[in-house]
Amino acid sequence: MKNQLLYMLFFLLFSISVLGQTKEIDTLGVLKLITESEVIEYSEPKLALRGYDKAYRLSKVLDFQNGAFKASLYAGLVHSNIAQYDSALFYYKQAEEVNKTIKSSLNEMKIALNRANSYMFKGELKSSIENHLHGIQILEKLKDSTRLADAYVNLSAVYLELDDFDKQIELLHTSLNYTPAENINKIALTHTDLALAYLMKEEYEKAFSSMTKADSISKTTDDKMLTFFVNRNWGEFYLHRDIFDKAVTYHKIALKQAKENNYNYYEMDLSIGLGDALLNQGSYVEAEQYINTALKLGRKENLDELTKKSLNMLAILYERKNDYKKAFGFMQEHNRLKDSMISKERVEVITEIDKKYQSEKKDKEIAEQQLALADSRLAIQESNSKTRTMNILIVSLLLGSILLWFSFRQRQKRMQQQLVAIEKEQEVKTLESLMEGEEKERFRIAKELHDGVNGDLAAIKFKLASLLETNNQVINEAVAMIDNSSEQVRAISHNLVPPSLRDFNVLEAVATYCENMNAIHDPEINFQHLGEDIVLEKKQEANLFRIVQELVTNSIKHAEAKEIHVQLSNVEENLQLTVEDDGKGFDVDNVASDGIGMQNVKSRVDYLGGLMDIKSDAKGTSFTITITDKPAKA
Repeated sequence: MKNQLLYMLFFLLFSISVLGQTKEIDTLGVLKLITESEVIEYSEPKLALRGYDKAYRLSKVLDFQNGAFKASLYAGLVHSNIAQYDSALFYYKQAEEVNKTIKSSLNEMKIALNRANSYMFKGELKSSIENHLHGIQILEKLKDSTRLADAYVNLSAVYLELDDFDKQIELLHTSLNYTPAENINKIALTHTDLALAYLMKEEYEKAFSSMTKADSISKTTDDKMLTFFVNRNWGEFYLHRDIFDKAVTYHKIALKQAKENNYNYYEMDLSIGLGDALLNQGSYVEAEQYINTALKLGRKENLDELTKKSLNMLAILYERKNDYKKAFGFMQEHNRLKDSMISKERVEVITEIDKKYQSEKKDKEIAEQQLALADSRLAIQESNSKTRTMNILIVSLLLGSILLWFSFRQRQKRMQQQLVAIEKEQEVKTLESLMEGEEKERFRIAKELHDGVNGDLAAIKFKLASLLETNNQVINEAVAMIDNSSEQVRAISHNLVPPSLRDFNVLEAVATYCENMNAIHDPEINFQHLGEDIVLEKKQEANLFRIVQELVTNSIKHAEAKEIHVQLSNVEENLQLTVEDDGKGFDVDNVASDGIGMQNVKSRVDYLGGLMDIKSDAKGTSFTITITDKPAKA
């Protein structure tokens, strides 16, 4: 009997040992599957996904949580690489469920940062920022400087989409501070991103410097991704500088590399860039092919931002081909998508506010119920002997209710103020988009007048001048008329997009404009500048200049004035524009009915955050505009 017990014990121990070894062998098989799939992620993404799926299912059978986590996370990365962002988010959620058992902060960080990138590519920027910040918070606790450098670069890309280029540049420099000096490839990649940010700010020398640094490093390594981004961002640099032949060359090289390495998102992005460059070259057929490719992919993968850009470019393309029906159709579709994106974002913000409010309200109701229950019990216990205490409690309860009601009213008021602020911000964004569109259209018309009509007039003048040997008076008069027309076309072109505003600043532009208008119109137009130099962003300068144009033009057309005075002052950081004339004046109370010109002035003043005061009588009219958002000192 004793021997039988010994045999049974030996057999049990042997079975446990064999089972442990079998499980260990199976988990090694899972890790091997994951490694093999990781090697072919870019070359054969579908085959890699099948490997990760098999590894995940086997890990669940073996209760191998680390294997299940890796398989889920890596599957999400592959879907993100091939621009299937909803699928990527599904697998990141699956990895998150697995990590609830593992409880690893490192895994939590990986999920947050990869999820943030997918949200960014989908255009859901608020969710992207939230996930980036969550991942960065974990990395700061772990003091992982290498991963922190990558996280700040990825977060900077979100601010590029938000047009907050100063914040983007700040984050990229933070990334460089975390990047080790020996990691030259990472430093070079960060400089390619810095170049894009400087391009958007039109700081071309800084952009060129960053690109040159990245290019120099790329020539010393064989890093495919670095080489790709150098070529791609050189294309963007030359596109911004209107050197379209070089932009097309670099974009085509980068597009080829994107296809070879399965950089699916950038393949779509480069199709847009190529379409833009070819469109500006006048290669409409080839441009349309690339833009349609981007539009098709954008619709397929539900990438609203990419789809919106493609529709806008197709509208421009057909407008230039004089196919206004198609141009109008694409622009309508673009506007509908843009409005839906704005509405979606606004609904999300309002929903979030409402959720917070409802949660607070529920907590308050529970607290009130608990307080009432406690008071009732206390009242029952002491009702016979402590009447005075009960009265005090009733008064306290009444005061508490009043305070709770007052708190509720204040919370409602704050929420209403938040909603008003959101609506105000949206109105400013819409107004800014309209003004940017107007400036772009002015530039296009000015360019066509200068390059097209003026060129044709010069050619006609040359041909007529060759006939002057006949001493024909009619031909002489025709040449004189063409000279006059050329001057008018040049004046119109410069009024639409003043070179002095583009190349210098608003003071130079206003002074030149007043001088030119004084030369061709009867009223004497004087310009005066008081105080310090005026330093504004280019968008603000353009709007301030357009206000001057509109007010001076109105005085010339309607006031029958003999003198017009324009004054810009910047004293102690108080910026003020004054336009006065000695004309016949008008009814200030009916200024809203004066037409679209004055409405444009009011819109631009609102955009600048300014206040406008109008005084007018039989002796003349005075417009005084004070900019409350003070400019920086020079």
